[in-house]
Amino acid sequence: MFYIGFKTGPRTDAEGWYHAVGGLELGHDADGFAADLSVWSTRDYESQWRTGIARLAAGQESSALVTSYAGPTAAFHFMWPMWRVDDQIIFTERLVAGDTIRGPDVAEDFYRAVGERRSRSEDGDPISEWTVPFSDVLAFLAGA
Repeated sequence: MFYIGFKTGPRTDAEGWYHAVGGLELGHDADGFAADLSVWSTRDYESQWRTGIARLAAGQESSALVTSYAGPTAAFHFMWPMWRVDDQIIFTERLVAGDTIRGPDVAEDFYRAVGERRSRSEDGDPISEWTVPFSDVLAFLAGA
């Protein structure tokens, strides 16, 4: 099973942060996220998710699902890098330094930031990964 989408519409919290809450299902596991809406709309995120998955379908070895982009001056952003390994997609969650995402094509900056898949951190600790059949990810794209 694979799914990514919004659980709420746009909202502003008590501190004035404009965002929407979303969820990601990766097999039997699920995770939530809060997408900053100061620059991208929910439609922008949904479009990037479809494009990110379509890149894998077109033969790219890696791609990303951006779950929070706060603009060119932000300190950080969030994404879920994806790597295709045979008939599986490997996912991990990653914090991305704001100065990495600066170009006019923000999505391309995120795709470049994915890099090679590593299963261990620089300290040698295992990195949390989730594996989903590629067919499940493609089924989501077909229904999106």
